[in-house]
Amino acid sequence: MTRPTLTRSARTARRTYPGGPARPGTVPVTAALIGTLALQSAIPPFATDMYTPAFPQVTLALATQATLVGLTLTAFFVGLGAGQLVGGPVSDQRGRRVPLIVGGVLCTLGAIACALAPSIWFLVAARLVQGFGGGIAAAVARAVLIDVARGDRLARLMSVLMAIGGLAPMIAPVAGAAVVTAGTWRTVFWALAALGALMIVTAVLVVPETLPVERRRRGGLRHSVGQFGEVLRIRSFVGYTLTSAFSAFTMMAYIANASYVLQVGKGMGAMAYAMFFASTALAQILLTLVNARLVGRIPTRRLIGVGLTASTAAVVALTLGVGLWGTPLILTCAGFLLLMAVQAFIFGNSAALGAAETTHAAGSAAGLQGVVQAIAMAVAAPLASAGGGSTAWPMVAVMLVGVGLAWVSLLLFAPRGPGSRAARQLVAGRAPQGSVGAA
Repeated sequence: MTRPTLTRSARTARRTYPGGPARPGTVPVTAALIGTLALQSAIPPFATDMYTPAFPQVTLALATQATLVGLTLTAFFVGLGAGQLVGGPVSDQRGRRVPLIVGGVLCTLGAIACALAPSIWFLVAARLVQGFGGGIAAAVARAVLIDVARGDRLARLMSVLMAIGGLAPMIAPVAGAAVVTAGTWRTVFWALAALGALMIVTAVLVVPETLPVERRRRGGLRHSVGQFGEVLRIRSFVGYTLTSAFSAFTMMAYIANASYVLQVGKGMGAMAYAMFFASTALAQILLTLVNARLVGRIPTRRLIGVGLTASTAAVVALTLGVGLWGTPLILTCAGFLLLMAVQAFIFGNSAALGAAETTHAAGSAAGLQGVVQAIAMAVAAPLASAGGGSTAWPMVAVMLVGVGLAWVSLLLFAPRGPGSRAARQLVAGRAPQGSVGAA
């Protein structure tokens, strides 16, 4: 077979990075690479959970209202979603490395602008930029992982990535409170700017170009929009993406309303609640590592079913507790713990199986997965907390709807058995026929 001639850009990339932008499975997946990709994905919890303890200070310092301070969170999540929608397709066309670095730069500049904000509306705009950069980095980081791994290995690495990323929600609130205590609300954003700088440095030093020139998509903005339509026509991708999103919808009901149920309703102290919340996050991290060991021994789709079955049991227990027994503390805590922990079998595995169907447009697919899940969580939060401290019924209603729709998504849309033809080919280490860059 005649060896293909490399384009000038491909030759340049090969000179710049040892081995060049290699084909799938040939880029070494090191601990440094996984840690760097996890860091790129950690900005949302750090940028929200570190910041919320400073809300009262922001309100006083900028002479504004609590509602407008809350709008800064909304602006961040709007930017985060937009960044994922833009960053994913752009990385499919331009390669992974440059968009990843640009995302870190925008995120850092947004944080610096937040630290210097003279007014609430300037702060809102700066948070939008910060979220936009973070969204680009998060989407491209997932696409890089899809580039370098396939099949069961991808599912295992997704689990490891989630386990590392799961530390952020545990660390961020404590770090934020410490920073606010030692400094001011502006100090929080200087800390986030430092985190952004670390994102840039690690991306430059650790992440190679993982998408060769010959596998890149061509076209402009119109073609990028077309990529989303192309990905959404893949039934199994939609099924696994919705399974993950509705599971996040279910989990968010706990996150948004647990403080009302346990502190207001059951009288749990602030420190006890913080310790319990951290324990549920830790349980999810531990089961995520267990899942990484089970992938390859147990079919990935079956592990998703195990997670959904356990999640359903937790939701049923919580519903019975609220409806029949007055929300007993032990049963409620056990239900929350189980619900949070078993998402470890759903999120990473669903993302991996969905990605197996869309390697020809990995960036677009990663962006869509992130946006759909973010929308689901944004919708669930206000619905679940509608009862405040007076009743837990809105919370369990959201949970019942979420776990039910997650089952519907898995059973009706996602393939049974070993998966679709494309998924079977990818598990075997081959690119699906008809995909861009198929070997």
